[in-house]
Amino acid sequence: EFRFASYYGDHMVLQRAPERAVLWGYGTDAAKVTITVLGIQQNTSHTVTVEKRIWRVTLDPMKPGGPYLLRAVQQSAEGVQVRNLTDVLFGDVWLCGGQSNMEMTLLQVMNASEELSDLTKYPTVRVFTAALEMSDMELTDLPRVELVWTLPSAGVLGGGNFTHFSAVCWL
Repeated sequence: EFRFASYYGDHMVLQRAPERAVLWGYGTDAAKVTITVLGIQQNTSHTVTVEKRIWRVTLDPMKPGGPYLLRAVQQSAEGVQVRNLTDVLFGDVWLCGGQSNMEMTLLQVMNASEELSDLTKYPTVRVFTAALEMSDMELTDLPRVELVWTLPSAGVLGGGNFTHFSAVCWL
């Protein structure tokens, strides 16, 4: 199946310049995959060959901003397949991790209503949550995504006790 890896999606943020963001996914062995970044600020394209059912592209450094359309096109003996990711931004990507204290949502903080009402002040912030999964072996991809890339909202950040997104990470 031709697709992006599990943690790429519409509304995502990729790391901005000077770093070089990496995109990867799954495809048909020996197929050619072309990744095109389309936007007002900058357009770029890279072509790679699928090996062991995986393709991987390292993008040129991208200035902060967007939105961009990311288009992946696979050309193989079976034909042409296209996958698009929309509303993609380039900026700073923050990873948050920890123990049970990271599971507290904005509804559980002392000034919850104030924090939730401020969400509209951050139109370029996106949130994503990987599912808590255990594995006895190294994994190539996330086995499950809890919250796909999305814009912050009261429902997502204030999602009750220990669901959706971490207040510690947000604040």
